[in-house]
Order: sequence, then C-alpha cells, then structure tokens
Amino acid sequence: MRRIVIADASPMFRDAAAHLISSLPGYTLAGTSTTSQQTLSLVESAGPDVLLVDLGTVCGLDTVRRVKAAARPPRVVAMTLFHTPQAAAAAARAGADALVGKERFVVGLRDALARLFP
Repeated sequence: MRRIVIADASPMFRDAAAHLISSLPGYTLAGTSTTSQQTLSLVESAGPDVLLVDLGTVCGLDTVRRVKAAARPPRVVAMTLFHTPQAAAAAARAGADALVGKERFVVGLRDALARLFP
C-alpha cells in the first residue's frame, strides 16, 4: 500500500480527499496536516510515498521545496484552486512531481498517481 499525507487547511476538503484516497486500490491515508510545520513533521515521522499539498492556503511552495530537499522525499502532488500554466510552472520549479487543480480533483489525482506510479 502506498501511503498519502494530505496537507490542506480546509477540514471539508481533507475529509473529501481522505474518502477518495480510501477508495483507491493500493493507497491508504498516512495522516493529515493543516500547517507547514505539521506537514514537515508528519512527512518526517510517517514516511509517506506521496504528499498531497495545497499551495494556496497551507504550505505553499516553500514547504514543497523543504520536503523535496530531504534525503528520501515523497512524491509531491501539489494542488491549486485551478490548474493553470503559471501554477504548473511554479509547482515544478519548487520540485512538485505533479499539479492537480481542485476544480477537477478526483480525475486529476487519479491521473497524477497513475503517472507517478505506473
């Protein structure tokens, strides 16, 4: 089972994302966080395969950079409200492995995970 950490400030979004993850074969929830510091600590302690992180409200690009600087970083799927070329470029520069717009989160996450773990 691949383990996923969700970092997002919205309790409703975290719950919805956790529900989606629990329905995906081969994936399980490793934990959730709401702040940058919680995210960094959880990634270090839980050792997830994937960090699903909101760029807009919780952690931002700096947290992505810090996570990817670790010796054995997880894959990072960054999220934004809308998937735009500018957001994709900023996420890639920070080290994110994929970007998913929340406007089509369910399909976007499934597609991103399929690309990251063929």
